[in-house]
Amino acid sequence: MRGTLGAGLGNLEAPWLARREQWWLREHLRQWLGRGASMPLTPAPRPFQPSAARVRMSQDRPRAVDAFFRNCLRVYQAVLEDEVPPVVARALYGDLPPHLGLDFHRSLGAAAAAVPQSFRTDESLDGHLYEIQAPGSGWGEYLLLADHAAAFHPGAAPEAATVAARYAQALRQAVGTEDPATLYLTDTATGQTGVRYFMERTRAAGVRYYGLDSEVRPDDVRHIRSHSFPSLFTEQHPAGHLARAAREPHLYDPSLNAMFFSKITTALPFWRFTRDFFSAADRALFPHTAVLEAQGVQLRGEQVVSLREFATSLREKAYVLKYAGHDVYRGSGGAGIHLLDGRSQRDAAALARAWEQSAAGRTWIVQEALDARDAEWDAQYRGVTGRIPKLSVLCALGTYLGSMVLAGTADIVHAGTSNALALCAEPSVATTDPSQAQGSGPSLLLASRQDCNEGERA
Repeated sequence: MRGTLGAGLGNLEAPWLARREQWWLREHLRQWLGRGASMPLTPAPRPFQPSAARVRMSQDRPRAVDAFFRNCLRVYQAVLEDEVPPVVARALYGDLPPHLGLDFHRSLGAAAAAVPQSFRTDESLDGHLYEIQAPGSGWGEYLLLADHAAAFHPGAAPEAATVAARYAQALRQAVGTEDPATLYLTDTATGQTGVRYFMERTRAAGVRYYGLDSEVRPDDVRHIRSHSFPSLFTEQHPAGHLARAAREPHLYDPSLNAMFFSKITTALPFWRFTRDFFSAADRALFPHTAVLEAQGVQLRGEQVVSLREFATSLREKAYVLKYAGHDVYRGSGGAGIHLLDGRSQRDAAALARAWEQSAAGRTWIVQEALDARDAEWDAQYRGVTGRIPKLSVLCALGTYLGSMVLAGTADIVHAGTSNALALCAEPSVATTDPSQAQGSGPSLLLASRQDCNEGERA
């Protein structure tokens, strides 16, 4: 994303963002994080007004994704009991360091049979999920967008304090204490300023953090958050926490099962070896996704085709090639994601390399590419932000917290090519004119145009 608040956000990059908004964002970050704090964030000119159907899909994510996660664990149990071919275990755990591989998972017993408590989706506006990231970045960015909306478009969405309080209450209920203490392994987080902003806003709502709140001792920790699977076993007191994990199901926010840190799960509902563990509702969540296997790739209808045949088919249907293993460098921040549309020799070379690696245990997947352009988005922003939107839903501890849209000009927004973020307004009703949506008045659109003009003059 272009533009960094601490270094100055140029009006040429975001002409809709008035100088007073830039000043507000800098001062707001300074208030919460101190002088010099910055965050790569370009807010859209106003909150996005999703349709009522889109809001219902977002609010259903805690239930739908939890059901999908639990079916993923059925695959894990089948791997342990040798009820599926060995190729499944290799695809899920083959490129983990040996000390964290499948044998290590076996040693964890019931502690490894846990689903993630928090996640962030990457999805099209029509509801197809590209990925589910557990927990994923963007939590602090969402809260900052909420406060920005409260300051300049009041009533469009809950303020950050409200969302933080909702999260704190969900955490209290989960861990069974009024003053929950959390260990957040921020050293492994992407977007650390956003992580710190999330921590400070939830601290204000009553969550305490080991390392920030001096009264919190290691034994007080009741919840552990992280963005990296290996870090869960290399933090300050892993042995003690692991010993508690089986009897404290909410101790770890991410799962102690590495499959949930990988994109491989999106292929499991379709793969002929694992398909029967999932429901039709699970498959409806994702575009068709397939593992690159040594003998080929499985298309719709369980037909397996060769590399040459698949490469030829790209002229009729585009796919997204994704690294689905556990190498953090290759698998995060949009790295390891490529559009395959059959137009270049580079596509064929990237596919051949990925196929070779996948056959050797460094799993790659292909996912049917969607035309992610959206008329609802275009009608509300008319070209001032990226033309291809991606919506993210944030859910924690069974609770829907909110959603936001990232927009870019490239064909794969979830490959880190966003250049504007928009908070999703709540509540929302379907409308063709965003200025007439519930929670806003005719002055909202007028104000955004005025802001744009002020930005051009600034």
